[in-house]
Amino acid sequence: MKINNIIFDWDGTLGMTLHLWLAGYRQALQDQGHTILDSIIARDFFYEHDKGQLKYPDVDFVKLVDDTRAHVFSHLGDLKLYGNAKETVASLHDQGINLALVSSSSRQLVEKGLALYGLEIYFKSIISGDDITKHKPDPEAFNQTFNNIGAVPEETLIIGDAKTDIIAGKKTNTITCLFTPSDNEMFYDFDVLRATEPDFEITSQKELLSIVANANSLPS
Repeated sequence: MKINNIIFDWDGTLGMTLHLWLAGYRQALQDQGHTILDSIIARDFFYEHDKGQLKYPDVDFVKLVDDTRAHVFSHLGDLKLYGNAKETVASLHDQGINLALVSSSSRQLVEKGLALYGLEIYFKSIISGDDITKHKPDPEAFNQTFNNIGAVPEETLIIGDAKTDIIAGKKTNTITCLFTPSDNEMFYDFDVLRATEPDFEITSQKELLSIVANANSLPS
């Protein structure tokens, strides 16, 4: 097994945007007169808005989503990266590993987040949610990335924080890596994520360096 290419997810993997969205939902709900625990917001408001509307009929979900999105964009300056994220990306790049990024978020959000930390220079391909017709777990964005960077799927590792990343990776016959830092515990059931059976699981970005070094030291 050789790893010559790595495709990163953005939200919840490099950028701590999940926490920005959480703050946005919290503020937007408060503006509508609702005070809800962060853990409940993460469980009931991040996904499946149709079910949320049934559970919270007093919440104006159209306004909620619009206000939350506005909050996220206006607070992008507060965005943090996961520990060792930039250093790991820079080190992999310096080793000659081809790096790419695939995100379901808008290009505007992704590019602003990357530019905040000067990360855009490390990626040979960046595909956002605006650039595709089908989102993960559909493999469209990954197949497009393979073409963009001239990558062989079997020599490519995909890293993400969600089961959609792992499922899409398996569909394209890549090496898969699940990212489960303690910072993400409130957003996911890690056991559900592990049920997708990724090839690797890490809790810190710097662990990627060992994975790549070990894989590339083995005989072909």
